[in-house]
Amino acid sequence: MTEHGRALVIGVGNELRGDDGAGVWVARRLRADPRAVGIDVREEQGDATRLLGAWRGYGTTIVIDAARSGATPGTVQRLDASDAPLAGAADCSTSTHALALGETIELARTLGQLPARVIVYAIEGRAFELGDSISESTRAAVVSVAAAVLRDASAVAGDP
Repeated sequence: MTEHGRALVIGVGNELRGDDGAGVWVARRLRADPRAVGIDVREEQGDATRLLGAWRGYGTTIVIDAARSGATPGTVQRLDASDAPLAGAADCSTSTHALALGETIELARTLGQLPARVIVYAIEGRAFELGDSISESTRAAVVSVAAAVLRDASAVAGDP
């Protein structure tokens, strides 16, 4: 079944590893936002097979993940992975799984399982060790990314 007119938002990360939880915190902010009614929001640890299954049937998927590329912590990159591989911070995923987000997207593309439109928000983090707290720069980025994702997801449904 295809979810025409609906976007899927997937917050990727592990909140027990400091800034790695950025995507999860964005997803939770969206779930708590009354303006996000009608937007499907999920949290995932980033496992490739779970992501492939999660976005099946959606024409648009928005993925939020932490990155560790050497950019200034709190830097946000918005990338469209619909037609080309990820570059920059989003290809430097902090995933503890076998495949990083960029590799998962390319696997889906190869298997013909990539949604027609895939937008990735990569939030540059600073603290990724088990037990670290979210850094202030990532906390600020989570707020701005949640607002941007809400605009993107609402546009899919044709909301103003």
